[in-house]
Amino acid sequence: MSRARTRTRLLRVVTYNILLGGARREERITEVLRRTGADVITLQEVSNPAFAAELARSLGMELVIGHASDGSGINLAVLSRLPVRRWRNHTHRGRMLRSHLETVLTTGGDHVPELHLHSVHLAARFGERKKGEERRRRELDALLSDLTETAAAPHLIAGDFNSLAPGDHLEATAFFARMAELRRARVLVRQANGLVAPKRVGEDAAVDEAWLRVGVDPRLDVGIPVLPFVVYPLTALLPRSRVVDRVLGGTIERGTVARLLDAGYVDAYRHLHPRAHGYTCATWMPAARIDYVFANSVMAARLRRCEVVGSRGWPDREASVASDHHPLLAEFAV
Repeated sequence: MSRARTRTRLLRVVTYNILLGGARREERITEVLRRTGADVITLQEVSNPAFAAELARSLGMELVIGHASDGSGINLAVLSRLPVRRWRNHTHRGRMLRSHLETVLTTGGDHVPELHLHSVHLAARFGERKKGEERRRRELDALLSDLTETAAAPHLIAGDFNSLAPGDHLEATAFFARMAELRRARVLVRQANGLVAPKRVGEDAAVDEAWLRVGVDPRLDVGIPVLPFVVYPLTALLPRSRVVDRVLGGTIERGTVARLLDAGYVDAYRHLHPRAHGYTCATWMPAARIDYVFANSVMAARLRRCEVVGSRGWPDREASVASDHHPLLAEFAV
């Protein structure tokens, strides 16, 4: 008697921070995501639920939204072509700024018929103690406590972690040089409070042109960080140097990602690309890898591909202007 044939299919998962709801970039975001051919998409900074709903309709996907714990409206969302069996938005008020959105999906595969997707967006808060890493580790503790009952089930943890992995490079001096260039071009201006902030599109007719001259799409102005004025004279003294990058990068705490690795999770991108930088942020100055897909042991054994959308591994020119983050794509044989 012949053996029954099992179904093995590739499940394509994408994580993407769309930058404050995707305002003025909705069409670009939609087309970038359409071209990925994703089965499941987890989004961060979903501050416009109406766009998320339209995006889901356009892509023919089901939508789940996880509202932020702090009430900020900076929400999470999951879009899925696969049936959503159940979902839960874990809010941890006082512990997490956003939330932990857990979605259980029916994959249609025989090897992994059901997948738990855990979506997160950990706090930036780089001005806090240890550059916000202590806060992010508290948020991670809350997430891992939610996983206690289903830890053995096939699952992924994906999103914007605002954290560097141990050993990853940080383009610190190139980033500061780029910020200094933007200030010299007068698209960044000093405010009365001593901070230097981007000129917003619409302030005068020449602002769009000024942004374009320095190679930044004007619609990404909200993704340019606000920095103290005192930073700029200091950065002018920094040479662009790998040695200085290593020194500055060494001041960044990396406990969040280390905690997940110690817990047995596999960093999908680094597992397949041991030496590539894989920068996901910022698109206007690639400097760091802060977006991740982590797989537990079951899913790690089925990992087949992981690429930054807009990189050589997965070219897409429009990904560099649709948001300040590149999407990250991972494929698993289920």
